[in-house]
Amino acid sequence: MEFKMFRKLPIVLSFLSLGLVFTGCSSDDDEQPQTPGTETKGLEPGTDQRPSWQMPNFDNYELTMSVEVQLQDTLQPHASAQDLICATINGEVRGVASPTQVEGVWKFPLVIGSNEGNAAMSLSYYCENLHRIFTTEWTIFDATTEPMGTDGIYLPLFVN
Repeated sequence: MEFKMFRKLPIVLSFLSLGLVFTGCSSDDDEQPQTPGTETKGLEPGTDQRPSWQMPNFDNYELTMSVEVQLQDTLQPHASAQDLICATINGEVRGVASPTQVEGVWKFPLVIGSNEGNAAMSLSYYCENLHRIFTTEWTIFDATTEPMGTDGIYLPLFVN
């Protein structure tokens, strides 16, 4: 009977050593995974001056579109009350807004004017703390857009 027990011993030891190998291969606890939108690469201070974007006269436009734009997570730590956001159509300023902070998140209540629907818009963000202007091709003008939401037009991507 003792002999049979010793024959099984190598099998038992193999399973025990295999368990040690798997527990010894866990990932480093100090390493934090990078959440999309939180990287800060490329956010060095620049030399851009505060732009002189002026609020358009909405009486000149037949249509308006109102949206609350939330600044992406990457830029949130650099934002301040001195920042600006600007919507343009064909290079012409169609809306300008200053931010408000709601529960620690910077948002811009933006009204945009246009005489035509379906016009392509760009969005520019001036960050006072970084002295940088970030610009992105944004969305299509649509006066029926809901003021608040969670998709791309409400959370534009300025920094990849």
